[in-house]
Amino acid sequence: MNYTNHETCRIYFSESSRTRREKFMSEQNLTQDISDKLREYVLETTQEDYDRMKAEGIDEDAIPSVGKHIFRRRTRPLNPRDAKIKMTMFIDYDVMQHFKKRAESPNAAPYQTQINQELRAAMERDLAQETENLDAVIEKLANNPKFINAVSERLKAA
Repeated sequence: MNYTNHETCRIYFSESSRTRREKFMSEQNLTQDISDKLREYVLETTQEDYDRMKAEGIDEDAIPSVGKHIFRRRTRPLNPRDAKIKMTMFIDYDVMQHFKKRAESPNAAPYQTQINQELRAAMERDLAQETENLDAVIEKLANNPKFINAVSERLKAA
């Protein structure tokens, strides 16, 4: 299989082709950080490659068809609030049961949505606290004559 990389885009391979991605990255001496910056990725599959993967027992649906396949990164910026990721997480049994019970109520959001809402509320509280702390530091510095004089001296020297 021929791999050609062009600048930027992360390629999302199916589980069955994860090893091809890892092989490609090691052959090209790429790290995860570098591969994330790739914009375009070209995968060429020959008939030999197709036959070999089929002989290895790889499901035909998971084998790329013969030819050139170009994968490109989306150009539109992604809003983090709208982006959903799939993850596996261990959570206490009683916590899960609590949210599942809440989800049984009429017109209630699914338990995953409720958990996400609670996590978002905690995140937003933390961010608000960080902003308050930063505002307090700015206020303290703005009212500190020693700091103001030091800034003034630096500006004069520049």
